[in-house]
Amino acid sequence: MFEKRKDFFKVIESHLSSTRFLLSKPEKLKSELKNFEIFLKEHWPSIFTSLNEYPLTEDEIKILYDLLKTIESLNKKVDSRLDFFDDFQKYMKESIEK
Repeated sequence: MFEKRKDFFKVIESHLSSTRFLLSKPEKLKSELKNFEIFLKEHWPSIFTSLNEYPLTEDEIKILYDLLKTIESLNKKVDSRLDFFDDFQKYMKESIEK
């Protein structure tokens, strides 16, 4: 189980790393975030249920805290970027319709 969680954390880190590089490409960013969401929905339940039998180690707790900080930071950046591009697209569509 510990190896499975280790692999799980590595995949999360990989998704987060990919996301950082896509901040200036909103459509690709949305796609990557969707893939990340699918991955989490598919794998997190089994990881979560394993915690009763195999509690997190100190190292895993540290990894999770680091991942949460990264996600929070990216969330702030992503929200503003996607909002900007969504608003910009809306503005452009409205401009074309006038």
